[in-house]
This record gives sequence, structure tokens and C-alpha cells, in this order.
Amino acid sequence: MTYHAPVNESVRIGVTREPSAVTRAALARFCRLNGYPHLYAEVLDPLLAGQGLVLALATRERPWPPQGIGSQTVEAVGIAMIGTEDRAHLTPVLTDVGNATNIGVAGAVSKELLEYLRDQGVPSVGYLVRQGDRALERVLEQVGFAESDLQSATDYAEYLEYAATPGTVLEALGLDRLRLGDILSLNLDGRELDRLSAYHFALSAGLAPYLCDSLRHSALLPGLIDLVATLPPGGVPPGTPGPPAEQPE
Repeated sequence: MTYHAPVNESVRIGVTREPSAVTRAALARFCRLNGYPHLYAEVLDPLLAGQGLVLALATRERPWPPQGIGSQTVEAVGIAMIGTEDRAHLTPVLTDVGNATNIGVAGAVSKELLEYLRDQGVPSVGYLVRQGDRALERVLEQVGFAESDLQSATDYAEYLEYAATPGTVLEALGLDRLRLGDILSLNLDGRELDRLSAYHFALSAGLAPYLCDSLRHSALLPGLIDLVATLPPGGVPPGTPGPPAEQPE
């Protein structure tokens, strides 16, 4: 039995694009209790009004009463934004602080999300990684990701997308061959556990500054915007002059 067995033996893993009011309330509470209430209020709640978000959730149900606000507790959530050309922009699995080392629940959520995206015909999934952040690049390369043509920038750094097909990532992490029960109980061999641990811990560390509202230090950006759709047509050529200055009369 693992330390996290009491949680992992009682969670329900599922994927939704239209979370109920009860699930939204549970997700808001999850964000608040883990120190980033702004993530729900300023980002997730507005985006959930559309159809672009896919949520993979690990939840536990209240024994009684079984329905209504407070009946659900979110233990972990994985998020994908479906953007232009059906590309999925990923946010690493977020776990409750009590599940920070719960590789079982993080792996199970990753499996459900990636399998859903694969079965929906999504051609690629990707993460936005700070340019030159070799530790993150290497972790992603080891599970099938490669640098794509998508770039982004903040006031502090340039970011490159590392992308792969959902099937490639599932196979590289070994999740395609494992049952949810085996993942949750960590019935894995050493190499499978090593791959899942490196993947989850590296991505969590890269995103942590963003969750602390410190964009300056974020090695990874959440996949919560369709970057392709926000670019001007054809992009902005380098050296493009601005509008001419008005001449005094």
C-alpha cells in the first residue's frame, strides 16, 4: 500500500467539457485552498463559458448528502485548451497540496486527458516552454515532444511550444499499456515510475511561479489561450514601422 492509497482508492477520474455547477464550485474551492484563487476567477471561469476547455478531473464524492454544493472535492485536474486547427495547448496536472507527491493520481489524470484527446482526433498536444530552459526541454523530449513552429512571449522571456501527438506521449510514458487501477496504486516498474515522476515534477516546478502570480520567473506558461488565433494575420514582420508621427501644424 502506498501513502496516497486512501485517496487513490476513492477517487473518480473523468473528463468533461461542460462541468456542472457543482464541479465548478469544487474547482473554485480547489484553486482557493491551494493558493491560486485568481486562476479560477480570472482565467478558468471566463473560459468555461465557451467550448474550448477540456478538464480531466480526479474527484471524491461526499458520502451524505451525495448531491449539491460541497458534494465534490477536486484532488487533481489536467486542462487542455482546444485551439486553432484543433491543436491542444496543455496545462500540467494541478494537484491538491496534499497530493504533491501523488504520482498515481497525476498519472491517472494525464492518461484520461491524453486518451480523450487522442480519441477526439486532436492532432497535437503542446506545452509552452521558456526558451533555453534545458531541464524542461529534456524532460519533454524524452517523452516524444519536439519543438514546433509556435512561439509566444511575455515581457520577460520568449517561449517555444513543444508538441507531440497524444498517442506518442501515452506510449512514451507507458500510459497506453497501463490500467487506471495500476497507475493509481503505482503498480509500475522502476522505469515507468521514473518517467512519470520526472514528467510530473518537472512540469509542476516549471508552472509554480505562474501559480504564485510571478510571471517573471515562470519557466512554463499554462495552455489557457489559443495563441494562433490571437496572432495578427501573417504575424508581425520584424522591423515593422509604427504609424507615422503627427506633424505639428
